[in-house]
Amino acid sequence: MAEKGGAGSAGTGASMRMDLLLWYLRLVRSRSQGKVLAEQGLIRSNGHRVVKAHHAVRCGDILTVPQGTRVLVLQIDQLPWRRGPLVEAMACYSEPGERQAIG
Repeated sequence: MAEKGGAGSAGTGASMRMDLLLWYLRLVRSRSQGKVLAEQGLIRSNGHRVVKAHHAVRCGDILTVPQGTRVLVLQIDQLPWRRGPLVEAMACYSEPGERQAIG
């Protein structure tokens, strides 16, 4: 059976639209805001400028996303399958260089 929302785990080749991903990860308030942000060319995926809302994002991609006066750099660890609570959304990405707790 196909997975809902195009989400999947690393290695399956699954991808998700940029605008939908931004909305699912709670980086924008609506999918249409995600579409506008993507089409403005302000987001980078693996160092390349994104200019289409349907740009495919896969596990392992590094995204650079403007958030007000700061810029978030995120590595996509897994694709979300829904727009759930913030804790669920944050479990789908990590910040490169982030130190893990030891012990």
